[in-house]
Amino acid sequence: MIFNNNKAPQAINIPFNWVADYFDGSYLSEYDFQSHKPNNFYTVKQDFTLRFGLIGQGMKMYFDNTDGSFHLNGRKVDIVYEFEGKQYVLTCNNEKKDFITYKQAFTEYNNREGRQRSNIESINFGYKTVYKKDDIEMFFQPVVSLPFDSKAFIEIKLTSNKEMNGELVFISRRKEIERFKAPLQVNTSGNMKWTIK
Repeated sequence: MIFNNNKAPQAINIPFNWVADYFDGSYLSEYDFQSHKPNNFYTVKQDFTLRFGLIGQGMKMYFDNTDGSFHLNGRKVDIVYEFEGKQYVLTCNNEKKDFITYKQAFTEYNNREGRQRSNIESINFGYKTVYKKDDIEMFFQPVVSLPFDSKAFIEIKLTSNKEMNGELVFISRRKEIERFKAPLQVNTSGNMKWTIK
């Protein structure tokens, strides 16, 4: 397992590589650490993954597949939706998660040059899932973004089967860090970006 080790391996070819730690102690990484050959993200065994995230620059950032809590360079971060005195701990649910990872990049086109080079702006990871409690169902998609020219943030997409005039709360080390008004209309996506503090 990579995320359990005190020291993570160096990322290969780019500043951060994705890694899937499996329940049996093995792992799959974006690049093989010995041969440097790439692995295909679509071969990740998501149902057998304990943790998924990024390593690089001396950092480890991942989420636990069992509940969805984020661990960002040694700090646990959870996301809660509060409505009418109830807490819906979105990052603590046992529903199936579909993993997400992608690189945001751009290419400056020049028709005089042959091959163009892509410039990566950010590397991202997260998941999408459905949170269920009582008669509430929420589509929840948190994605951690590591831009190269600004602070890291979590982009949240949230959709509910009921109208809710609640608040989105960010918690770390059992303490509230920040909260935001987050009204939700039925089956309409609400989106926000939270700078990681």
